[in-house]
This record gives sequence, structure tokens and C-alpha cells, in this order.
Amino acid sequence: MASNKSLAQKISCAYQSTYGQLVRFFHKRTGNYHDADDLSQDVFTLWLNRKEQTPVQEQRAFLFKIANHVLIDHWRKNQKQKDLYQDDCKLDDATQSYTTEIDPGYVLEHQQRLDLLSEAIETLPPRRREAFVLYRFDGLSQSEIAEQMDISISMVEKHIAAALLYCKRYVDAGQEKCTNDE
Repeated sequence: MASNKSLAQKISCAYQSTYGQLVRFFHKRTGNYHDADDLSQDVFTLWLNRKEQTPVQEQRAFLFKIANHVLIDHWRKNQKQKDLYQDDCKLDDATQSYTTEIDPGYVLEHQQRLDLLSEAIETLPPRRREAFVLYRFDGLSQSEIAEQMDISISMVEKHIAAALLYCKRYVDAGQEKCTNDE
């Protein structure tokens, strides 16, 4: 028990005398105080969790040796994250170019859906269309629409809900018709 207490005291003293130096060491190499602070704490965590219980003769040198290993691991981890991010970006670019440039069927299907939606909106009753367009395309709130159209908010909600349902059914029926025609 006495050895654990003396180890804790040594670590506490080393923490007080070396922590600021470790933060500066990491900050110079990472350029980020948050990372420097976290990495400095990792050094002491590793010291506390080490398997060997042999006494450390030169605490400062030992801590900076751990710090070098922590820094290398940090750089490796960051490099892996950058590589993964770049791979994701390349995949996104490839997917986008595939769906828009290589797959004309996708573009045609999308255009057909937009045309059907436009037809559906045009065939809505005038007041319902007005409420729907003000809400979906002009970005007005339901209370603003109610005020502008001189109707209740409840009526605005009913117009919008009915318009959404009608448009969905219209587009779905139009796509089904296109599929049956093929």
C-alpha cells in the first residue's frame, strides 16, 4: 500500500511540474490547445496504467518518451481519418457523376416526377393551391398564410395536408401509368 501511495505522490508531483511543459510540447506540434491538453492527459493516463511497476528514475524524460509515442499515435489516427474522409469524398463524387451523367434513366425518371408534381399542383383547387404554394415554395408560416388568406390556421393545415396527399397520389398514379405503358 505504501508503494501505491508513493507512486501516486510521484505522479502528482510530476503532473504539477511537467504538465505545462507537455501541453507546450504538444501545442507546438499540433497547433491546437484542445488536442495538446487531451494528449498531455493521455501521457499521465498511460503512466498510471502501465503494466511494469519498476521505478522510473528520470520522470521528465520518461514522460516525454511517452509523449512522443502519444504524438505519433495521434498523427496516425488523424491521417487515417483524413484518408477515410477523402475516400468518402471520392465515393460521393463518383456516385453523383454516375447518377447524373452516366444514368440517363435516373435523370429522366426524376424529370417525369417533377412534371407530374407540377401538373398536380396546377390541378389543385385555387385556394388549396394558394395555401400550398405559399407554405412549400414561398416559405410562409401557417399563421402568416392564415392572415394573408383571411382563413383560420386550422383551415390552412387542412389545405396543406390535402394538397400533399393529392400531389402524392397524382404522382404515384402517373408513375404507375408510365410503368404500365412500357
